[in-house]
Amino acid sequence: MRANSIRINALEINKIEALKEEPPEEMTIVLDDRALNFDFDKSVVKPQYNEMLTNLKDFIEKNDYEVTIVGHTDYIASNAYNMGLSKRRAEAVKAKLIELGLDPSRIVGIVPRGEEEPIADNATTEGRAKNRRVEFKLVKRGSKGEVNSEESRVIDVKKEEVKTEN
Repeated sequence: MRANSIRINALEINKIEALKEEPPEEMTIVLDDRALNFDFDKSVVKPQYNEMLTNLKDFIEKNDYEVTIVGHTDYIASNAYNMGLSKRRAEAVKAKLIELGLDPSRIVGIVPRGEEEPIADNATTEGRAKNRRVEFKLVKRGSKGEVNSEESRVIDVKKEEVKTEN
């Protein structure tokens, strides 16, 4: 897990607010493997993800974050093609968040990663499907976006607790 990453069940983003601890200045939301994945060679955000994205939008607004959307692909096709596809995926999610009411000024960047940062084994069909995703880097508005700690935060939203790992 990366420093200040948060792995959550995407449909339960709104339950994070029940935490007793303040959200960190900066974190990356890595959605669980059932959430916001894309079909092979596609950048269309499916309607089934609207509720999750609405919850994310509300979380961003409530906690005064800005967001950078990071797009990813599996390893099929050339690196150049995958960089373009990951950018299109991030842009599609940006457009959907704006359509759902997020102030465009809160979206501070789109970062295509292509196939560079897989979270699963690209040698399997299931692994490739998990790698076709987006992640969200959240930074408090007005902060410099610098993380003062190397700890990771893993939130188990079903138990509504924060586990801090060094």
